[in-house]
Amino acid sequence: MPFKLELKETRRGCQMLETTKRYDVILNGKIVDQLWFNMRGYVGYLPTPSGAKLSMPESGISVYRREVARLNREGRGQ
Repeated sequence: MPFKLELKETRRGCQMLETTKRYDVILNGKIVDQLWFNMRGYVGYLPTPSGAKLSMPESGISVYRREVARLNREGRGQ
């Protein structure tokens, strides 16, 4: 099965006073999780090609985007 992971900006699930956007974690066209902004950065899980969930520390969205690119390269190699 192909492994295609992507992040997509969304306002779904945001509270009225939230100022930062959330990101849907999409695996093969299906929403599997959501990244949300905590006090110091985005928080959430990314699925790996082996089926596990990758938990990362609070960080900017660019760190998550780099990790998504790395996971997609790893998924193509399998």
